[in-house]
Amino acid sequence: MSGTWIEVDLDAVVGNYQEVIKHLHPGARCMAVVKADAYGLGAIEVAHALARAGCEAFAVTRVEEGLILREQGIEGLILVLGPTSKEEWPRAIAAQLQLTISALSSIADLDEVCSDPELEFQQVQVHLKIETGMGRTGFQPVEMDALAIALAKASHVQVVGIYTHFARAAQRDRRYSLGQYERFRASIARLEELGISPVWKHVCNSAAFLDYPEWHHDFVRIGTLLIGHYPGQGFSGKLNLSDPWVAKSRIVHLRTVPKGTDVGYQSIYRTKAITQLAVLPVGYADGFGLAPHFAPQGWIDFLKIVLKNFAALFGIFLGQERVDLKGRRVRVAGKIGMQLTVIDVGMLDCALGDEVQIPLRRTVANPRIPRRYRQEGQMLSERIMKEGVLPVNPEYSLQ
Repeated sequence: MSGTWIEVDLDAVVGNYQEVIKHLHPGARCMAVVKADAYGLGAIEVAHALARAGCEAFAVTRVEEGLILREQGIEGLILVLGPTSKEEWPRAIAAQLQLTISALSSIADLDEVCSDPELEFQQVQVHLKIETGMGRTGFQPVEMDALAIALAKASHVQVVGIYTHFARAAQRDRRYSLGQYERFRASIARLEELGISPVWKHVCNSAAFLDYPEWHHDFVRIGTLLIGHYPGQGFSGKLNLSDPWVAKSRIVHLRTVPKGTDVGYQSIYRTKAITQLAVLPVGYADGFGLAPHFAPQGWIDFLKIVLKNFAALFGIFLGQERVDLKGRRVRVAGKIGMQLTVIDVGMLDCALGDEVQIPLRRTVANPRIPRRYRQEGQMLSERIMKEGVLPVNPEYSLQ
């Protein structure tokens, strides 16, 4: 990994957070979603920066992620959004994490675990997840009566929140989102009839936050906007966002080659003139050149995919990756390797050790690439994950 790193501008993250809170409906607060190590930026560093800026609520997917934040001094509300297991509950309760409940069978089991006299805290705060159209986890609206009965028997389980998650908000499918929201409202109304009244309601992800200010309720769950991305092209310009992420590498090998030099696996690239080939110590093992698989968004998107693959049959590679070197866009020469990649820099004046900016997606970037954190114009720290994951102290408690 030597010679490749990621710079994270914490001022940009804080600036994005401040943009969000400027547009909150009165009474609503921002719950910063820092799951997946804050989308690759670093959950600990991002959460601390946001906490200093006044953020009091955070959301993660897994208990382990919440324990890491507590262990590193993050206070306030930490909500675990994903399903959790009985084995995780004692540590989660000890750390005073708020858990999502989305299955009836979990309620009695969680109540039993909380009743253990060995636990310092014998009360757990939970949020109810209502399934309204995401098709993933949550209580179906028809389960509200059974849910109320189960909760009435669970004296150690305190319901503090209720939420749902929009499936097509980023696609701006208003009809579908309205249907989800109405099912959510009907579920709440039925629970309240049965004596269950959660303190907090939250439905908005980043896309819904932008399109439905009247749905902000008590919290909005914001992740994408905090890292400087809009949830879709149609949202561009709605906020003044800054990108906090820059991935960089250094030239580790440089040579001049004649016209007609074949480059890389399968020799799919051949130089068209005398040129310089530079080698970067980065490849697909680091996430370079990788992209998540998305379904085509309409016929135009589908045709682009077909055209790109058809051209590749004839050795024409459309949308080939490019990097930035001294303010110029330089293309990758041939295929991206596992840990080494060649770029064709032409006769540009460059040398060994020169920095190159690379387009590396946050969510696929190898977590072992060093992150360097900058704030107020100064480099604060560097974090290197030797094992690819952040450490968790299994003995952690709030004591």
